[in-house]
Amino acid sequence: MSDKSEQKVETIENAGVTEFRETRGQRVKRHCVRRWWIYLIATLLVILAVVLGIIFGIIPKIAQDSVNDSTLQVDAIAITNPSNERFTLSMNSTAHSHAPVSAHFSPQTFEMYLPTTEGEQPVTFMTLSVGRLDIKDTLTINVSDVVTEILDKTAYDEFSTQVLNNEKLSLGIRSNPEVNVGSIKFKVDYQKTVELMGLNGLKGIELYNPEILDEPLEDGTNMITDGMIPNPSSFTLQVGDLTVDIAVGPQKLGWSVVKDLTLYPGDNKVKIYNHITPALLDVPIFVASLQAPNTNITLTANSTVFNGEHISWLEKPLHDAPPVIAVLNPQ
Repeated sequence: MSDKSEQKVETIENAGVTEFRETRGQRVKRHCVRRWWIYLIATLLVILAVVLGIIFGIIPKIAQDSVNDSTLQVDAIAITNPSNERFTLSMNSTAHSHAPVSAHFSPQTFEMYLPTTEGEQPVTFMTLSVGRLDIKDTLTINVSDVVTEILDKTAYDEFSTQVLNNEKLSLGIRSNPEVNVGSIKFKVDYQKTVELMGLNGLKGIELYNPEILDEPLEDGTNMITDGMIPNPSSFTLQVGDLTVDIAVGPQKLGWSVVKDLTLYPGDNKVKIYNHITPALLDVPIFVASLQAPNTNITLTANSTVFNGEHISWLEKPLHDAPPVIAVLNPQ
């Protein structure tokens, strides 16, 4: 075969071969097909990060904001069976909030303290444990007959003083409850200050129907009167035997006892057992004064005894407070 024929055949063979170049899009597509599992994992990780961010970031913040915006109202407090170490506590309260999701609080413990000025650490003087609470827009929290230890006597003495002597007082309540949203659990900070009405120094006591006894009772009582002790607060307070010194102006009359006293909210009708200085009962002007209208009787608290024990956190505030003016035969 001649050289020209060989050249012709070679030209024809080369003509069947063409050079192919991939575009950028084709290369990316082919890479994705080969590495699809890497991109699937990356996508899942991004979704997981978003979900975890919602669970551990957004939802707890929403819950904490809801707690911060909530309000708490203490409707009633009962302190009974007092001693110098402990007492029995009951409390009814109502919380108002906006609950954006269905959730509940795990059992928690409320710490109670008197609010302090900025920079001072509040001192917890008693606690109250409550069970599971379903979070609702209006939440009722009622706890009854819980034996409560006095954790700090100085702080509790101050609380008792404010309850007995003040018209109003503030009480701090805090806890660190666990919120459960389905299977998700996280902590929130709960801290509220509630305003309470106090007993206002037992002002406004009224006395009626003084009766001089022909024969003194075994305990020495020689006059009995009816009485009304107002309690403008929401506290029920078991005092025990309350003893007071009584006088008219500078003239001391003797002393009186209200036995087994429990102060309930509102007007409390009581019997008062009086130990009048016997010599006064023979003075006609004194006997006549017992029937006079609007006679001011000065009462100075002496002691409070429950189950044979002097209750210092009741006795001292009452004794240290200014004397109370009771009105005999108010008109």
